Amino acid sequence: MPDLISSTSYVRKRIEELRERKRLARDVEAALEEKKVKDAEEKKQKSDARIAAKLARLSGAEAPAAKAPEPEEVKAEEPVEVQEEIAVEEEPVIKKAPKKSSAKKQTEQTEEE
Repeated sequence: MPDLISSTSYVRKRIEELRERKRLARDVEAALEEKKVKDAEEKKQKSDARIAAKLARLSGAEAPAAKAPEPEEVKAEEPVEVQEEIAVEEEPVIKKAPKKSSAKKQTEQTEEE
């Protein structure tokens, strides 16, 4: 499929902004997935260590020493500027309509006049 790009500058700009937002969204999703996998591995290791300690206590042997988590290298990343469009919607002001009097009362008033 040919790459169609509009000849209008504001449309091209909007398309580029959309591509950038999608790229950022994919990056965020990938980072969240990596964090989720890392957390699952860490949780599994802790669980295995607890189970091993309990089994060791039951068998009467000494519990294996718990492994200290290895410090990870922190990568210095460039700060990503995220521009969020925040649409603030004001709540509509609801004015109560005055109560209408019943039809009987109006007819009685007109008969008296």
